[in-house]
Amino acid sequence: MRTLVVLAGLALIAAPATAQTTLGLKGGVGFGTVTIEQEGVEEESVSGFVAGMELGVPVSNALRLRFGGTYAQKGGSGNVEGGKITLGFDYVQLSALARVGTSGGGVSIGVMAGPWAAYRLSCEVEGTLEGLSVVTPCVDPPFADFDIKTLDFGVAFGGGVEFPLAGSVRLGLDALYSLGLASIDEDDSKTRHLTIQSGFVIPVG
Repeated sequence: MRTLVVLAGLALIAAPATAQTTLGLKGGVGFGTVTIEQEGVEEESVSGFVAGMELGVPVSNALRLRFGGTYAQKGGSGNVEGGKITLGFDYVQLSALARVGTSGGGVSIGVMAGPWAAYRLSCEVEGTLEGLSVVTPCVDPPFADFDIKTLDFGVAFGGGVEFPLAGSVRLGLDALYSLGLASIDEDDSKTRHLTIQSGFVIPVG
């Protein structure tokens, strides 16, 4: 029995960093669009800030589950005849992604995918028509009829790379595309969001 305990302890000490539970602290920029189901509207993207943290739980040397919480600025813009409307949203987003990648103590390259759900903290509309501009919350006239939903959800997929730094700390770079599946208004509009982020991945267990 004592020998088994010693061997188990040595196995834990010898476990590579990629097989440990990790905490990721990341931030970056996001590019969002909103699909507008209306003829004659030309969709454009808007940029915003993203920041969050994630817990990486190893399932095997190649598979890791990443449970994340993120603050994300999303939105979109649409050009119509004689004017332009821009939507801006602040979300708290939760995700559960599966990452499959190379293992070992060196550079790790992987792909990831999984579901996410988001709660809207705020919503702002900027409208420009014939040189006149107005910025207002979505709930105020003249944009109150937009009836933007509070909850959004969908699937995300992307890829990333992790580089070893000093000790067991790693530098992570990710590109993630979030595809909204819920209608955020009565016109069946949906969110699209591309996130490019970087940060530190720290072993915690």
